[in-house]
Amino acid sequence: MNLLSPGVTEKFLDLTLGAYQKNIGEQFGKRVPGVFTDEPNIRPVGDLPWSEILVSEFQKRWSYNLLDHLPSLNQPIGDWRRVRHNYFQLLHEQFVEHWAKPYHDWCETNKLAWTGHYWDHEWPSCVGVPDNMAMYAWHQWPAIDCLMNQYAENTHAQFGNVRMVKELSSVANQLGLKRTLCEIYGAGGWDLRFEDMKRIGDWLEVLGVNTLNQHLSYVTIRGARKRDHPLSFSYHDPWWKAYHVSANYFARLSMALSQGEQINDLLVLEPTTTAWMYQHDSAKLGPLGESFVKLLMSLEEAQVEYDLGCEDILARFSVTQKDYATQVISKGAAAEVRRKSSTPVLKVGNRNYSKVIIPPGTENLNSETVKLLEDFLASGDSARVLSFGDPPSLMDGKPSDRLLNLSKHVGWLEVDTNYVPRPSPVVTTPDSISITREKADPGLLFHMRRHIADGQILFLVNTSLKSSSTGTIEAGLRSVEEWDLYTGKTRAYPFQSAGEGLRTSFSLPPSGSLLLFLSPKPGVPSIPANEVCRVIEPVTDPKIQRLDPNVLVLDYVDVQAQGESRTNLYFYQANQFIWEKNGMPRNPWDSAVQFKSELISKTFPADSGFEASYKFAIESEIPENLAIVIERPDLYRVSCNGQPVQAKPGDWWLDKAFGKIPIAKLAHPGENVVTIVASPFTMFHELEPAYLIGDFILQPGPRGFTILPDQPLRLGGENRQGWNSQGHPFYGAAVGYTERFEVPKKTGRFSVALPSWYGTIAEVKVNGKAAGYIDAPPWEKDVTKWIKRGQNNIEIAVYGTLKNTLGPHHGKPGLGAAWPGNFQKGTPPGPASGTSYDTVAYGLFAPFILKQATPEPTVTASY
Repeated sequence: MNLLSPGVTEKFLDLTLGAYQKNIGEQFGKRVPGVFTDEPNIRPVGDLPWSEILVSEFQKRWSYNLLDHLPSLNQPIGDWRRVRHNYFQLLHEQFVEHWAKPYHDWCETNKLAWTGHYWDHEWPSCVGVPDNMAMYAWHQWPAIDCLMNQYAENTHAQFGNVRMVKELSSVANQLGLKRTLCEIYGAGGWDLRFEDMKRIGDWLEVLGVNTLNQHLSYVTIRGARKRDHPLSFSYHDPWWKAYHVSANYFARLSMALSQGEQINDLLVLEPTTTAWMYQHDSAKLGPLGESFVKLLMSLEEAQVEYDLGCEDILARFSVTQKDYATQVISKGAAAEVRRKSSTPVLKVGNRNYSKVIIPPGTENLNSETVKLLEDFLASGDSARVLSFGDPPSLMDGKPSDRLLNLSKHVGWLEVDTNYVPRPSPVVTTPDSISITREKADPGLLFHMRRHIADGQILFLVNTSLKSSSTGTIEAGLRSVEEWDLYTGKTRAYPFQSAGEGLRTSFSLPPSGSLLLFLSPKPGVPSIPANEVCRVIEPVTDPKIQRLDPNVLVLDYVDVQAQGESRTNLYFYQANQFIWEKNGMPRNPWDSAVQFKSELISKTFPADSGFEASYKFAIESEIPENLAIVIERPDLYRVSCNGQPVQAKPGDWWLDKAFGKIPIAKLAHPGENVVTIVASPFTMFHELEPAYLIGDFILQPGPRGFTILPDQPLRLGGENRQGWNSQGHPFYGAAVGYTERFEVPKKTGRFSVALPSWYGTIAEVKVNGKAAGYIDAPPWEKDVTKWIKRGQNNIEIAVYGTLKNTLGPHHGKPGLGAAWPGNFQKGTPPGPASGTSYDTVAYGLFAPFILKQATPEPTVTASY
């Protein structure tokens, strides 16, 4: 069956990255993605943007002298609303004329796709970018960024900021831009898990992003780089070999959601020109942003389909459609002639809207927007403008009664500021879909619907981490299929015929998603199997094995430089100390920008340098594989307890620049000291923590940790005690859990389930063979293919993260965000108590289980 459009089904099933890249290339025509700009803006060092031509351009644009009204830009003096509106309108036009349009045109000429993002999360603050939504019109590949892993529904949120993503997808819908992009996961912290990646990515994709750009991949985590807005998608992560699970999932999803078109009938105007008048006025700007967020979230909650409207884009790319009138819209050299139509629409580029919302708090609309609304309402009685409260009283920043007069039109409807939209409409046409949530559904449900040549794609996402989301779907179509984003397989989905259409239901677990294809062609629904599910008890207790050496982070040092010394100093402050003593104001690797090679080529006197000592205590036995890891050991003379040691070339741990130095033969019970000496100092001497690795456990004390003989790990139990409370606070790699099961008869389906655990991802092996991964709820993996009759050995490898190894560890940093400043805090004087280090409890807290689902026996009645 042709599921998407010719050839698309095969692409969806194809696992290769090459097929995905080929699909992107086809959607861009002959353009090659190749120009990326990051956060361009016009924010000055001072308060407001200025240029040498601003006054003359302002005079040309508005016919009065800006210099006569400068106080009005930040004080409510004179006709300040008009002055501020006119000022920001001009700034925006100049930004487009001298930045966006030249870049766009150059890329068009050179067959390149321009992408990147602006200050997308700062709206309604407009000082840096007067209208970031308008700027997307000049990208061939418009983009945003979404930092951190902290869901929030507020004005300046990132993950959770619906407005930010809908701006992007709306412009793409209106201007026919097939691909949108998001720079994703930046500053999410080393603790980001696969469920988090799926949850964030699903949320972005369901709102209109269809290409994900991971931030970032470190070449090395040496020095300050490990603290530069982690995490990194690279070999450093313990789970790196499993990343294809997420990558393939989003490759399929991005391909599916870039097909066809998203067609929405409702346009919500964004009150940006109102925001211009209240820059620097938080008392007005804050409520304006909050009310807009509230409106959008109410639309999303009710599953209402809509686009956002940018006044600048409306002015450049819009017309209205009057009864039996022919209209022309052009973009550059392209032109489209509208056919006769009796349906009144406001046409924005490629999209037609029959309903427009003016949000609460809107005080101003530009004259071009007012003219469009006048023509729109005059085009037919079914045209609708929904206004929250009184109509805007200002036009181009000046008092105007045009909107007041327009509000008397039959199509103008005033609604209360507490307006809650009704759920998506009842199905009335073959193209329509209605999504109804169960009463008091606690989930966070979002949906995306796309029209393709032979049906519709429907993507449902539950962004809640704690609650499921359930409901029903009614559609004027005839059959439903489910597309599995993990495997690329398609299968029939349960549904019932309902009149000329169908009805089906959904139930999404926390962080769950569902991709459906609805076809106008009749199909056979799947019939849920009547199964009996039982848990097969293991015949052995879990065998638990750490799969890598344990780790002790040594992040406090004694340091000497230029005749001065410091003891028990947190490494970050010690690093600052050595740079200052060697003539630099601070560590330039995380706090400076160089001109040409002025920093990297700098040299230091022969008598420069420093000495630093790391201390650690061993209670009794010395681990045979005890080693210390030093970053760039080739830069230092290294000694252990006064004896010189060195790393074997090519022997490294975690990063290829982290040399591993065996010290078991030189270490002894009690206090040990490893000293590094740099002489002379160079630009590459960043003083960082050292890492002890080996077979041991750690006992926390009032000042750091003591190394004890190794002991086996155990299940975490009801208190959910992870490895971090079992002598492994800094361990971030994997732990294997093995159980043996007796399967008397191989019938039905078998699945492995994790009833209580916490980790990045879990790898499943059955009888020594790789059976896949568990990365998201419902925390199960089908293993039928690998189960055999008789004894079966099943191993679950739970992966941690580098959060426990690399931090941040001090200052109660919390999870979901990691900025450079979070790593710069230590406890003075050090070392900090072992119990004060902030780490995460990873591991299995209860045994994993093997479930067998067999067909329910049929009962034959006897008479």
